[in-house]
Amino acid sequence: MAESAAEPVLFGFLRHGEVAGPANVYRGRDDASLTPRGWQQMHAALAALPRWGAVVSSPARRCHDFARDVAAVHLLDCTVDESWRELDFGTWEGLRPDEAAARDAGAHAAFVRDPRRHAPPGGETLDALDARVGAALARLGESARQPTLVVTHAGAMRAVLAQVLGLADSHRTRIALTPGSHFVVSWLADAPPLLLSVQCAD
Repeated sequence: MAESAAEPVLFGFLRHGEVAGPANVYRGRDDASLTPRGWQQMHAALAALPRWGAVVSSPARRCHDFARDVAAVHLLDCTVDESWRELDFGTWEGLRPDEAAARDAGAHAAFVRDPRRHAPPGGETLDALDARVGAALARLGESARQPTLVVTHAGAMRAVLAQVLGLADSHRTRIALTPGSHFVVSWLADAPPLLLSVQCAD
């Protein structure tokens, strides 16, 4: 195991921008690409953030395309980590919530009521999302020695905020993370992480 960092390390978390395809649908493993506006949203967010020494990305195109280009321009390492994917919505991928409810009324009602125990058909629970994101954050905290930008998804970002701030499930759902939104955390081994800033994109 790597030695603990002696100084705080900054971690930035950036949500991907607008993607091609319908809005307001369950989009987890769907590999839609960024729209031109989505690229603009992410570049605008990057300009408002500190400079980074490394980039970590979800493998989804809507994250990795941007992360890879930013890393290439700034001559940074870009690591792809499956743990930073969005929640897997299984057979509901690409459906609006009302369409998923019409298809699987009982399963959808159970998921909305208690997503920790009830996953979409073929998908994953909120517990599973939190476990893999928590493990990825811990690995980052153990190994990172320079400011690191994580390009990821709203669900994964809410999981980080819930851990950093100790949020109850009912509170994490109130966090608006529109495309291009971002926040910065200061991480020091053996100390509570600190939320330094959060910005919800227009």
